[in-house]
Amino acid sequence: MNPHEVAAAKAALEVQDACNLSGVVWIFDQVLQTHLWPASNSQGKGTQWVNEHPVSKLFADKISSLARFVEADYQSLFKEVKTMAETKEEA
Repeated sequence: MNPHEVAAAKAALEVQDACNLSGVVWIFDQVLQTHLWPASNSQGKGTQWVNEHPVSKLFADKISSLARFVEADYQSLFKEVKTMAETKEEA
């Protein structure tokens, strides 16, 4: 297996007990930039490969868990965030 994928897999396993969302997101960004994208590029793969890689999915699951995301909430969350984005900023 590609050494980049091995390092990415180790990082994904190390964050499974984490409780800090921003820390997990930061590590995921580092894994993407330093391991998964280089592995993807060396194999002639692209975005879909990175998005669907088991490491990406495990990170996404951890992030979802920390945010206590329930898929059924998506529509209400989308509406709430859209309303927030459309609100004028206070000076």
